Amino acid sequence: MNAASHGQFSVGVQVVSSAPADRALLASVPAPATAALIQASRTARHHAFPGTLAQAADFFRATLPGNGWHLVQLGGDSEQAQLQVWESDQGRVLVRLQAALGNTSATRISLSASAKAQGV
Repeated sequence: MNAASHGQFSVGVQVVSSAPADRALLASVPAPATAALIQASRTARHHAFPGTLAQAADFFRATLPGNGWHLVQLGGDSEQAQLQVWESDQGRVLVRLQAALGNTSATRISLSASAKAQGV
C-alpha cells in the first residue's frame, strides 16, 4: 500500500446564481468583526479569520439563529474543515470553514447565498 491509499478525497459542486436577490442575501450575512475580507465576488465572500475553526464555527452558530436562520446541515471533520448550511425565509447560506494549513489559529471563511424565488 502507498500513502495515497490512506487519504481521503472529496469533491463538491454548487451552482450559485448571481441574481441581485442572492447578492443582497449574501451581503446580509455577518462575518466575525476580526475577519478580514480577502476576496468578494457576486456569488461569494472569503475572509481570513485570526482564530480557530471552532471559534469561527461558534460565531455562526451564535449569530445566525438570532437573524432568523436555522442550521439544516453540518458536515466536515470539524478540525480542519466544516460546512454549515443555513436556511431562512429568505433563502440558503453556505458557510465553509477551512483551517489554514500548518496554522490551527487561522481560518478561511467562505460564504455563499441563494435567495428563495419570489412567491415560493
